[in-house]
Amino acid sequence: MYATELIESFPGEKWLKEVRREAISTAEQVQFPTGQQEKWKYSPVHKLKLEKYDPVSIKPEIQNRTDDKSISLSSNYVELNDGYLTSFSESEEYNVLQVSNIEIPFEFRASRDFFSQLNLALSPDPIVIKIPKDANLDEPLIIHNNLTTDEALTFPKLHLDIGSGAEVSIVEIFHSDDLKSLSIPETKIFVGDRANLKYQQIQNIGIDVWQLGNLDVTVNHHATFNGATVGIGGGYARMETHCRLLGRGATGNLSAIYHGTGNQILDYRTYQEHAGRNTESNLLFKGVLDDQAKSIYTGLIRVHKEASGTNAYQTNRTIKLSEQTWAESVPNLEIENNDVRCSHASTVSPVDDDQRFYLETRGIPSEIVDKLIVKGFINEVVQKLPVTEVNEWILELLTNKQNGKVA
Repeated sequence: MYATELIESFPGEKWLKEVRREAISTAEQVQFPTGQQEKWKYSPVHKLKLEKYDPVSIKPEIQNRTDDKSISLSSNYVELNDGYLTSFSESEEYNVLQVSNIEIPFEFRASRDFFSQLNLALSPDPIVIKIPKDANLDEPLIIHNNLTTDEALTFPKLHLDIGSGAEVSIVEIFHSDDLKSLSIPETKIFVGDRANLKYQQIQNIGIDVWQLGNLDVTVNHHATFNGATVGIGGGYARMETHCRLLGRGATGNLSAIYHGTGNQILDYRTYQEHAGRNTESNLLFKGVLDDQAKSIYTGLIRVHKEASGTNAYQTNRTIKLSEQTWAESVPNLEIENNDVRCSHASTVSPVDDDQRFYLETRGIPSEIVDKLIVKGFINEVVQKLPVTEVNEWILELLTNKQNGKVA
């Protein structure tokens, strides 16, 4: 990948180039992950060959997706192509900054993980979006991450800083053309005191694209994060989510709906970390698998010693529509305080026979019974997704997927 030469070619102050150099050095120390590591268990990471892809070193031309209904849902938008900022709307309610133009060193929060360090080193255009204190956006802010280059390796990097007392909805959408590529995106979110963030991430990439994503959220005192993930495309699509409840009275809700067909592998790893007192988290992940698709879910609720008064719940449910599908579901608890209420639940099963019998006895043809049951299963989650302005569009994408249509 000629990482050193690439780093030197990127714009930015000396401090940013030094951050990049340190990150690539750390990535070399950590080394490429293996399936024997717990966080990569069950994954096909051993099949990934980074040398097959080339980093995008030249900023692509603007390619607004005029065919996408989500664009018309809000006048607030940020557009990135292959990890480069290409356009955005201006507003008094938020500020879009390119880190390469910042003279004062920006404090990156990067985990000691191979792909996280690679993202920090090779993201060509890291973006910071600041929401001021007590801001209130009337419409959602839509962030488009477009993949446009074949056989490319891309590193979208986004930091969202939500000011104290702010009320905002943000939708981050990953699109791609019909191409083969590898994307390693990372989104970091800080939710300030008493702020309320509704965040929705929609993964609608091509079937030949691999995505290794990371979503890292920190929630401060008496703030609320309502987050959701929708998984539709990708050959192997992985999203690792860390929700860190740092401040007293913080709330972090996570939900997801995903639908795998063909030979797709949809991989979700979640960490609900309770560090502050009287914090609450609630996780509901639901998936549908058909053909030879696979899903992986591993979740950890971790309660720190100081985190008394914690309430934490974790549920993962998967419906298998074919005997050839495969699903792994592994919930875990790590609790260091006795004053808590924590639980987890996990099910992997075919369509319920009782539900099927009930519908068939009421005259509904057998060939559409399973579709109705799955639609109800999906709709239960979609109707509860936090950013309601895009939920009808999401339901349409999932319905098209269920019916075998290209979204």
